Amino acid sequence: IIPGVIMNKDVVHSAMRRRIENPRVIILDVGLEINKTTGNVKIEKAEEFEETMKLEEENVRKMVMDIIKLKPDLVITEKGISDEAQHFFVKHGITALRRLRKSINDRIARATGATIVNRPEELQESDVGTQCTLFTVEKIGD
Repeated sequence: IIPGVIMNKDVVHSAMRRRIENPRVIILDVGLEINKTTGNVKIEKAEEFEETMKLEEENVRKMVMDIIKLKPDLVITEKGISDEAQHFFVKHGITALRRLRKSINDRIARATGATIVNRPEELQESDVGTQCTLFTVEKIGD
């Protein structure tokens, strides 16, 4: 029996740590990426598109900074993580996993003592999981 959670995932960026002792864990059920529009949006000028993209990028940057403030070692999300968010995480020594199933996130939350959060701006110290003694990524098999 292995105490903990095993999953088939790798870190989102090759420069991220694959072994962390006593990590501070944040679990999200929101993506850290530019929102994909689900309706019809009419953009008539290139400047409008550029402005919309700038606003989306700024929203992602703000979410990432809200996370970084709590100094996590590991961020886990059910959704995606943009290249820009990955860049900031690598720059701050934070490892990230993306697109985990809700059932796996629930297990990780129980094992680490973390609270699953859906609004990064509402993150608090009490949401950070600190009960994990070792996070490691290992290749098994071929």
